[in-house]
Amino acid sequence: MLDVTANNIANINAAGYKENQTSFQDLTYRALAERRLPRAGEPLYPPRSGRGVELSSVTPSMEQGSLESTEHRFDLAIEGEGFFRVILPDGNFGYTRNGNFSLDEEGNLVMAGGILLDPTLNLSDYEDEVDLNDITISPEGRIFAPRLADADVLDEELLLPEGDEELPGGVVQLGEIGLHRFVNPQSLSRIGENIHVPSEATSPAEEGLPGEDGFGAIRQGYLEASNVDLSTQMTDLIRGQRALQASSRSMVTADELWAITLNLQR
Repeated sequence: MLDVTANNIANINAAGYKENQTSFQDLTYRALAERRLPRAGEPLYPPRSGRGVELSSVTPSMEQGSLESTEHRFDLAIEGEGFFRVILPDGNFGYTRNGNFSLDEEGNLVMAGGILLDPTLNLSDYEDEVDLNDITISPEGRIFAPRLADADVLDEELLLPEGDEELPGGVVQLGEIGLHRFVNPQSLSRIGENIHVPSEATSPAEEGLPGEDGFGAIRQGYLEASNVDLSTQMTDLIRGQRALQASSRSMVTADELWAITLNLQR
């Protein structure tokens, strides 16, 4: 519990981080050794002693973190359900809520370390045609930029198209960002860098478009903050410390009682 709580506190400023929660269960019980004295009948409930406690599970809380404005055009936050899918160095897919992206030399959106957003966009193919410094990403995940000849055409409030409406003159759609979700996202395994991968217990990923069929909308210029509540973590830290102190004290007390028992013959 102390390890998990310390890790939560350490990641309180990590974008897209999901708080881990610990669960415990008691160990198998055993019958207490009894003195063989005469007695009438058997006890209804034979006395038994517990063997302690063990960690049952560590599961992430998938509650939405607050959205914080960064004013960076490639910072993306998901307001609602869903994950960004990224391509890991080994070619497998990972899933993240951390939308801290930037453009690489090939014009692809990447996380820190060069991990690619899926699908790859190759925006550099348009660098002689559009202004990549004026990219707009709609809540539906559609990526737009004005042509160089019409660099002042794109206006987010007035001219940004919605749905399947015709694009205004001078605007080019460069691609589209999709989202993914799971029936049981708590079963995803973490591999670091706020990236999750499916485990054996994870349901198949469901793909969809932002803002449709229950998927969240994409907010450009925002990042989802960690959902760690510092006051709760400090309370858990104190509880864990007190439990550790109580357990240690009970062992000392048991040792002292055994010492007294063994010295009774003297």
